[in-house]
Amino acid sequence: MSTRRGRWSITPQSEELAENTDEFGEAVTLIDTEPGGPHLASDADADAERVTGLDADHAYGEERPSALNVWTTIRRFAPLLVGERWKIALSILLYIIELGTTVVTVWVFAYIVDNVLVAGDLGALTMPMALWIGMSVLGSACNYVGAVVSGGVTEKVLLRLRDQLYAHTQRLAPHSRARFDTGDLIARHSGDVDAIDALLSSGFISAVIAVVSLIAYAIAAFVTQWDLALLAVILAPLLWVLARWFGVVVKNASRRERHANGRISSLISEGLSNSLAIQADNQVGRDRLRVLRQSRRWRDARMSEIRANAAFSEAVGMVEMLCMAAVLIVGAWQISTGRANIGTLIALTGYLGYLYPQIQTLGGLVVTVTSATASAERVAQILDVPVGNTDPSDPALDDPRVVADATDADAEAMLAHPIVGEVSGRAAISLRDIGFTYPGAAHPVLANADADIADGDFVSILGASGAGKSTLTYLLLRFYDPDTGTITLNGTDTRHIGLATVRAHMALLPQQVALFSGSVADNIAYGRPDATDDQIRAAAAAADATEFIERLNGGFDARVAERGANLSGGQRQRIGLARAFLRDAPLLILDEPTTGLDDATTARILDPMIRLARGRTTLLITHDRQVADLADYTLEVAGGRLVRR
Repeated sequence: MSTRRGRWSITPQSEELAENTDEFGEAVTLIDTEPGGPHLASDADADAERVTGLDADHAYGEERPSALNVWTTIRRFAPLLVGERWKIALSILLYIIELGTTVVTVWVFAYIVDNVLVAGDLGALTMPMALWIGMSVLGSACNYVGAVVSGGVTEKVLLRLRDQLYAHTQRLAPHSRARFDTGDLIARHSGDVDAIDALLSSGFISAVIAVVSLIAYAIAAFVTQWDLALLAVILAPLLWVLARWFGVVVKNASRRERHANGRISSLISEGLSNSLAIQADNQVGRDRLRVLRQSRRWRDARMSEIRANAAFSEAVGMVEMLCMAAVLIVGAWQISTGRANIGTLIALTGYLGYLYPQIQTLGGLVVTVTSATASAERVAQILDVPVGNTDPSDPALDDPRVVADATDADAEAMLAHPIVGEVSGRAAISLRDIGFTYPGAAHPVLANADADIADGDFVSILGASGAGKSTLTYLLLRFYDPDTGTITLNGTDTRHIGLATVRAHMALLPQQVALFSGSVADNIAYGRPDATDDQIRAAAAAADATEFIERLNGGFDARVAERGANLSGGQRQRIGLARAFLRDAPLLILDEPTTGLDDATTARILDPMIRLARGRTTLLITHDRQVADLADYTLEVAGGRLVRR
């Protein structure tokens, strides 16, 4: 018997958390978006408006990430570069060699103009032309290899960061996960992660090359004609001033744009997920208006970025044009007076033609890097949120290189096969003086709760909304540990049992069964991916699911649409039952398994559900007293305590 670490995507809709909206800033809902467990997601904007009394567009996003500057951001994410710094150094060396070849080719071209074209001596063309071609080939080769090496560093850094961010997000405790909209998290995992590279590998390489190029071309220009070079450099500091000023403008615009981007992602995600309810309640127009308003905010933020970037580009172009015009005017005068020749002027303008783009690159980097700090702030905000319970053996806990740098086979060995201790065939649960308060909440959910559940007991859990029924599930699964008291599994404090081992003893059948796109067989076998076809079919038969599965086009190989949209509620529930039968854990937790089902479907579900429950210790969380009466006895959650009825 085995299970995955972190099998549940910790994003539950807890009635208790919803009751404590003021403490957490928004209500949360137990929905099921992953096979095998509940997933925490924010309520719809309409719910936020109802609970908080705020307009939907202002109900979220009030908490802003802590500000970062360029240097604090680099220090924060520098560990992602461990093991890659020598590649950065190599790519910089290759780019510097390419820079040297460019300096040489410009000098060679000026030599050809003065000593071949002006003098008319074609015999003097062979050697400089061969040198020109050789330098060009060498420069191209160095530039190609440098681009491949630096590109590899960039992609590895982004892979590490994206994996680290996703692993951290999936380990957040329910109340922490409830702080962020799902759509906004998706935006942070994509666009914001990509932007951070401008502060690390690619941005650093570009900055070093720009600085070295600036020095090299400046020296070459001064060696060629120092007085003209001095004239060209006088106006150059203006470019830096422009870059600094526009960098501040663009960073502010980028902050607004990234926030607006995350918000629009959340609204669209909510709208698409709840499209049937939106249509049924005649709220299509209002929902469209809500998205349209946020889209306008996003557009306005993007336009601020566009205007600032366009203005910066044109301002730099004007300064560069003035510098080059001044050099050409004075250079033409020097040629006319015999103080310079045409080859010298061509070489000087060539060096300046390479020098000014480097100044522009540095200025652009100032703008890009300061803009990227806005994305870094959003990523760091997630990484700074404390995770829930974790196992010390989790390979991705501390070092982002461990999993991201591994081969597919090694990553599978680390992640797909969690370290599970001995799994008993029995599940006796004891709760002693349990007290628990959600972090940040003002009032405890449980206080001095006691219960003894013997192995094989079938127990119903009753209680009003917000009383603490779902909290018991979180504590048993060790999403949290109790603040006071102890929970024992077969006589051992669960704090002393690894997460994977605790969860290997349990199977959860939530109200909304989590289904992924994939085959029916894959969904049944989610909790036991090593199950054989015969075991999958036997579990389906035990759950009374074989008949409807075989009617599907493809049978057990039929594809399941997103969240099981092509299946009825009863069919989804029976797939969940089949999954629980196949998992065959000694403790079964049924969370409102009949809610939303009609009488006929409920009757069909109850028979296999009771068969499943009778073979193990079972906790049945329900509001339906008739369903609760199926159990051996009832525990009612009231006033933070557990009362046996």
